Amino acid sequence: MHFRIRQGHWPSDTDAPLQAIGGSKPPATAAIVGADFPGLRPAFAVEEGDAVSAGQVLFTDRNHDQIAHVAPFAGTVVRIEYGPRRTLSACVIRRSAEQALAGHENVPLDANTDAAIRDALLGRGMWPAFRTRPFGRTPDPNARPVAIFVNATHVAAAPNPHVVLDGRMAAFTTGVMALRKLTDGQVYICQSKGDPLCPTTDGVSVARFDGTIASGLSGTHIDRMCSVQSGRQVWTIGYQDVEAIGHLFLTGQYASDRVVAVCGSLTDKPMLVRTTLGARLADIAAGGFAVDANPVFRSGTTLNGRRAVFLGRFHEQVMVTARTIAPTQLSSKSQLSRQISALIPKASLERALAPRILPVPLMRALSVGDSETARRLGCLALVEEDVAILSRLCTSGADYGVLLRQVLDELMEDAA
Repeated sequence: MHFRIRQGHWPSDTDAPLQAIGGSKPPATAAIVGADFPGLRPAFAVEEGDAVSAGQVLFTDRNHDQIAHVAPFAGTVVRIEYGPRRTLSACVIRRSAEQALAGHENVPLDANTDAAIRDALLGRGMWPAFRTRPFGRTPDPNARPVAIFVNATHVAAAPNPHVVLDGRMAAFTTGVMALRKLTDGQVYICQSKGDPLCPTTDGVSVARFDGTIASGLSGTHIDRMCSVQSGRQVWTIGYQDVEAIGHLFLTGQYASDRVVAVCGSLTDKPMLVRTTLGARLADIAAGGFAVDANPVFRSGTTLNGRRAVFLGRFHEQVMVTARTIAPTQLSSKSQLSRQISALIPKASLERALAPRILPVPLMRALSVGDSETARRLGCLALVEEDVAILSRLCTSGADYGVLLRQVLDELMEDAA
């Protein structure tokens, strides 16, 4: 299958990094950030000051205590922060070279049955790699999706999966075969051009996407091949997480290393680096920009990323840009004009979304919090990254990712 996506912004190769993985020193700190897991209320198994080993359970989901979140490396828990209603804000780990706490033995795990695979993924920290459509949440441990979508596309400045998986294809294939047992439907490997990343077998399909930036979004893949509008649930996962799952079953070890692209206006040269899940962004980009540059770090792309201190769980790009005027420094007249700006329909908005959804009516419904109209228009097929382009193009200045999350949370509570 091949899909050419024409809706949305066309990518620019201006900041595209050399597709070769360079060296990077291990980050001094890393964190699990609550922004990646909406509504997560943690039950901590550790306290500030505790020493932890790589892969050790830090906390579980209070609503589903089987779902474990684990330490990316050996170190010390230096900070635990809560958000509203005791949701997770951040759990920060500082690396300690002196610590030599025992982790799991290097022994292959059973991947022959659905139950064995679920137990391993839940207890060893890999279950949070999945996200559901609808709602964009971590799946229920007992749920069984109608399909699983592996996002292995390469758009603009993102790392090329063929480069990242070079020498690791056996682990990736093992991961795909494990996913195959979690669903009665298909596992879709969604990739860009090039050789298939995985052999096509019973229950595993390869689909190629190219075109605009939207061709790299899981929402686009799902819209073209397995709509969730009829009440079905599908799961999405990144290709590097699939490789990590394969590594887990082959060795018994939790793999927290990830390849990310470092780019942006302040970088000396865009590059690919191998780092750690949740790594501090300043550590990832260290040495790639002038010391006195006073940069702003973004986890994710300029379109759908966020200003952050730590790498997002589902991001594979780090943007280093110049600091701009903060909103509080704007004049009162400028702030007033931002508040009263109106949503003006225009042609670019009509072409913005790749999923077959009417953008302007959806934007109006989200703006007033009309969850029922938003549901009828198709918002259940979307998550924040899908509507980031609307925030960029709209004259109102609204953040449609935030508005969409509020509506999705309301619809999820109603469906419970």
